Amino acid sequence: MATNALEGDWQFVSEKGYDPVKVTVKNIMGSEWIVACMIPKGNMMASMLKKVDGKFELVKLNCSNRECPKENKELEAEFKCFLEQGISNLVREGKTLVLEAGGQRRVLVEDDMRKKHEDEQKAKLAAAKGSGRFG
Repeated sequence: MATNALEGDWQFVSEKGYDPVKVTVKNIMGSEWIVACMIPKGNMMASMLKKVDGKFELVKLNCSNRECPKENKELEAEFKCFLEQGISNLVREGKTLVLEAGGQRRVLVEDDMRKKHEDEQKAKLAAAKGSGRFG
Protein backbone atom coordinates (compact mmCIF):
# COMPACT_ATOMS: atom_id res chain seq x y z
CA MET A 1 0.00 0.00 0.00
CA ALA A 2 1.24 3.47 -0.81
CA THR A 3 2.49 5.28 2.28
CA ASN A 4 0.66 8.49 1.40
CA ALA A 5 -2.66 6.61 1.59
CA LEU A 6 -2.11 6.27 5.35
CA GLU A 7 -0.94 9.81 5.93
CA GLY A 8 -3.34 12.55 6.85
CA ASP A 9 -5.72 13.82 9.50
CA TRP A 10 -8.15 11.44 11.17
CA GLN A 11 -10.43 11.38 14.17
CA PHE A 12 -11.70 8.76 16.60
CA VAL A 13 -15.20 9.40 17.90
CA SER A 14 -16.40 7.64 21.05
CA GLU A 15 -19.32 7.98 23.43
CA LYS A 16 -16.71 7.99 26.23
CA GLY A 17 -15.66 11.55 25.40
CA TYR A 18 -17.30 14.84 24.50
CA ASP A 19 -14.68 15.63 21.85
CA PRO A 20 -13.12 13.28 19.28
CA VAL A 21 -9.47 12.22 19.42
CA LYS A 22 -7.69 14.10 16.60
CA VAL A 23 -5.00 11.98 14.95
CA THR A 24 -2.34 12.89 12.40
CA VAL A 25 -0.36 10.15 10.66
CA LYS A 26 2.89 11.06 8.92
CA ASN A 27 5.71 9.10 7.31
CA ILE A 28 8.73 11.06 8.52
CA MET A 29 11.36 9.36 6.39
CA GLY A 30 11.89 5.82 5.14
CA SER A 31 10.58 3.41 7.76
CA GLU A 32 10.02 6.08 10.45
CA TRP A 33 6.45 7.14 11.21
CA ILE A 34 4.66 9.32 13.74
CA VAL A 35 1.08 9.00 14.93
CA ALA A 36 0.25 12.21 16.84
CA CYS A 37 -2.98 12.29 18.86
CA MET A 38 -4.79 14.92 20.90
CA ILE A 39 -8.21 15.60 22.32
CA PRO A 40 -8.97 19.35 22.28
CA LYS A 41 -7.76 20.91 25.58
CA GLY A 42 -6.14 17.56 26.45
CA ASN A 43 -2.72 15.96 26.31
CA MET A 44 -0.57 15.53 23.23
CA MET A 45 0.35 11.88 22.61
CA ALA A 46 2.92 11.00 19.95
CA SER A 47 3.84 7.44 18.93
CA MET A 48 7.15 7.18 17.14
CA LEU A 49 6.99 4.02 15.02
CA LYS A 50 9.33 2.06 12.80
CA LYS A 51 8.01 -0.14 10.00
CA VAL A 52 9.79 -3.50 9.97
CA ASP A 53 8.77 -6.36 7.63
CA GLY A 54 5.39 -4.76 6.92
CA LYS A 55 4.48 -4.27 10.60
CA PHE A 56 4.94 -1.29 12.88
CA GLU A 57 6.97 -1.32 16.09
CA LEU A 58 6.74 1.27 18.86
CA VAL A 59 10.04 3.14 19.22
CA LYS A 60 8.89 5.78 21.72
CA LEU A 61 5.64 7.16 23.12
CA ASN A 62 5.66 10.78 24.31
CA CYS A 63 2.74 12.19 26.29
CA SER A 64 2.32 15.61 27.82
CA ASN A 65 1.08 15.64 31.39
CA ARG A 66 -1.57 18.28 31.85
CA GLU A 67 -5.00 18.10 33.38
CA CYS A 68 -7.62 16.99 30.87
CA PRO A 69 -11.23 18.26 31.07
CA LYS A 70 -13.38 15.76 32.97
CA GLU A 71 -15.71 15.18 29.99
CA ASN A 72 -12.77 13.69 28.02
CA LYS A 73 -10.74 12.11 30.85
CA GLU A 74 -11.99 8.54 30.32
CA LEU A 75 -11.52 8.63 26.53
CA GLU A 76 -8.03 10.10 26.82
CA ALA A 77 -6.94 7.50 29.40
CA GLU A 78 -8.30 4.68 27.24
CA PHE A 79 -6.64 5.96 24.05
CA LYS A 80 -3.31 6.46 25.86
CA CYS A 81 -3.49 2.88 27.15
CA PHE A 82 -4.16 1.71 23.58
CA LEU A 83 -1.11 3.62 22.29
CA GLU A 84 1.11 2.27 25.09
CA GLN A 85 0.57 -1.24 23.71
CA GLY A 86 2.30 -0.11 20.52
CA ILE A 87 0.59 0.30 17.17
CA SER A 88 1.39 -2.80 15.13
CA ASN A 89 -0.59 -2.05 11.99
CA LEU A 90 -2.26 0.79 10.08
CA VAL A 91 -4.77 -0.14 7.38
CA ARG A 92 -6.66 2.25 5.13
CA GLU A 93 -10.18 1.06 4.28
CA GLY A 94 -11.83 3.66 2.07
CA LYS A 95 -12.47 6.76 4.17
CA THR A 96 -11.42 5.02 7.40
CA LEU A 97 -8.08 4.15 8.96
CA VAL A 98 -7.82 1.14 11.26
CA LEU A 99 -5.18 1.24 14.01
CA GLU A 100 -4.21 -2.08 15.58
CA ALA A 101 -2.40 -2.38 18.92
CA GLY A 102 -2.29 -5.17 21.49
CA GLY A 103 -4.94 -7.19 19.67
CA GLN A 104 -7.37 -4.24 19.72
CA ARG A 105 -8.61 -2.09 16.84
CA ARG A 106 -9.63 1.56 16.63
CA VAL A 107 -11.45 2.73 13.51
CA LEU A 108 -10.80 6.37 12.63
CA VAL A 109 -12.63 8.48 10.07
CA GLU A 110 -11.16 11.16 7.83
CA ASP A 111 -10.94 14.58 9.45
CA ASP A 112 -11.34 16.88 6.48
CA MET A 113 -11.42 20.15 8.45
CA ARG A 114 -7.95 21.18 7.22
CA LYS A 115 -8.81 20.20 3.63
CA LYS A 116 -12.05 22.25 3.77
CA HIS A 117 -10.06 25.26 5.00
CA GLU A 118 -7.48 24.86 2.19
CA ASP A 119 -10.28 24.56 -0.39
CA GLU A 120 -11.91 27.75 0.96
CA GLN A 121 -8.58 29.59 0.68
CA LYS A 122 -8.10 28.38 -2.91
CA ALA A 123 -11.62 29.54 -3.80
CA LYS A 124 -10.92 32.99 -2.31
CA LEU A 125 -7.68 33.27 -4.27
CA ALA A 126 -9.36 32.18 -7.49
CA ALA A 127 -12.15 34.72 -6.99
CA ALA A 128 -9.68 37.52 -6.22
CA LYS A 129 -7.44 36.73 -9.17
CA GLY A 130 -9.82 37.96 -11.85
CA SER A 131 -11.07 41.02 -9.97
CA GLY A 132 -7.92 43.16 -10.01
CA ARG A 133 -6.94 45.86 -12.46
CA PHE A 134 -3.95 43.85 -13.61
CA GLY A 135 -5.54 40.37 -13.19
